[in-house]
Amino acid sequence: MKTITYCICLLSFLSSCTTQNTANSANEALDSNGIEIDQNALIIGDPLDCGIENTLLFPVGGSYQPEAYRGDQIELRSLSFTSNQSSKLYDRWASSEFINSDRNAFDITNILFYDPRNRESYALTTDSIHILSFALHQEFDNPLIFYRVVKANTNGDEIVDEADGVALYTSTLNGHDFRQVTPDNESFTDYFYYSATQSILAKTIVDRNKDGVFSSADETNFREVLLSAPAMGVEIFDTDLKNSIRIDH
Repeated sequence: MKTITYCICLLSFLSSCTTQNTANSANEALDSNGIEIDQNALIIGDPLDCGIENTLLFPVGGSYQPEAYRGDQIELRSLSFTSNQSSKLYDRWASSEFINSDRNAFDITNILFYDPRNRESYALTTDSIHILSFALHQEFDNPLIFYRVVKANTNGDEIVDEADGVALYTSTLNGHDFRQVTPDNESFTDYFYYSATQSILAKTIVDRNKDGVFSSADETNFREVLLSAPAMGVEIFDTDLKNSIRIDH
């Protein structure tokens, strides 16, 4: 009986050690020099003054290639938003737009807002998100920031980008009242702004076949969002109407 009890205790001990080692290895990664990488290291980028009064924005995120930047503080500056000066704006109505300056190396998961006047700082959100770009709309009666956000890597590649489906979010200019206005199962592509009603019609691609990929095989949709009180956009064409004109093949 003592022998059986001893064996059971030994097996329990070995199982515990194996579980602990597995848990530890899951939390550890090594760079090319065999040095452990802190997977939870938080990178705060340089401050961005994008023209909002008394407000600085700091991008927050992590690197897809942490071993390439370990011990080299200069390279960490690559985590940043830069003004989109290309001929193609993601937000064609924006007065100014800012994009991830090195999206193939860095994933921007949050923004810290800082008011140097009263030394107040806070995060845009506590959710797990990925910010591709944001645009300022000081021309609205209720000035807002529009954000292009990805919530999950749905296609399974290494980079979080438009291929995973984009949601439109809004906040006030100082980063408060962060709200999602297009749903998870639709990918935001464009919008149309109507100043008379202070509203937008957000155009999306619906993942109709639910394969996690947004493509020409899917269909488009339009949702109305009131800029005076942003909330989840309301479909302007209901399901019954769309089904009534759907052509069966």
